[in-house]
Amino acid sequence: MLISLDFGITITDILRKKEDGTFVHQMFPSEQKPSEKLVLDLFKDLNFAKEVDLIALTGGHHQLIGEAIEETPVLHVNEVDAIGEGGLYLSKLDPGKPAIIVSSGSGTACILAKDGEFLHCSGTGVGGGTVQGLSKLLLDTVNPQEIQELAERGLAKVTDLILEDVVSGPIGLLPPDTTAVNFGKMVKAKTRASREDIAAGIVNLVGETIARIATSVATGFGVLDIIIVGRTPFFTVLRKSLEDAAKLTNFTPHFPENAEYASALGALLVAEKNPTS
Repeated sequence: MLISLDFGITITDILRKKEDGTFVHQMFPSEQKPSEKLVLDLFKDLNFAKEVDLIALTGGHHQLIGEAIEETPVLHVNEVDAIGEGGLYLSKLDPGKPAIIVSSGSGTACILAKDGEFLHCSGTGVGGGTVQGLSKLLLDTVNPQEIQELAERGLAKVTDLILEDVVSGPIGLLPPDTTAVNFGKMVKAKTRASREDIAAGIVNLVGETIARIATSVATGFGVLDIIIVGRTPFFTVLRKSLEDAAKLTNFTPHFPENAEYASALGALLVAEKNPTS
């Protein structure tokens, strides 16, 4: 059996590949730094010496763990390679064509996949962690489901200035409801916006920021395909903001299934390619 772990900032993903080729995915909050004891505690149901052929580790402080756990070899996989391999595999796109893989978790990283190589080419500190952090400050919640439900009932245009608010005519081909200033209306607002509208404004800010970074990188590298992985797109309102912002520059991002464990899958795929590393 092959197993992999992706030690994320907020969530740690575990993936097992069984002998029949199927994957079993689990996740848990990242509440402590990686250690051999932590890994053994997570797999109490396994006899490492008899059942586990190789462990692939990526993300966070994975290098804190040594080269073996109870004599089972450990393969340390660079996060860039893990994101690239996993994202490209899940997208089902032609691996011979270049693509930008955007890993949007707590923060956001952009990986260029080209000619079988993966290059970290950009990113931003804005991501799902930003949604939760701003929601804690402004809404007193970090619960993703509550934030999602609030945002679905709110309107970002209550908090944001849009083009028709600030200019008297068109700017190029941009629609009049394009965001001009995120949370710009709050500067002169006489009353506080509702929790719903604040939530909508937060996820809109994050979705648009991710889209701007991704499309700028894709344009710079002459790439047509953008693949979005990670948990942040689970916010459906955020995903729509991201898609709408990307369409302004004629991009339609791909959102593959099981994107939440793309890095763990990528680490496992690297391990399969390097069984004796």
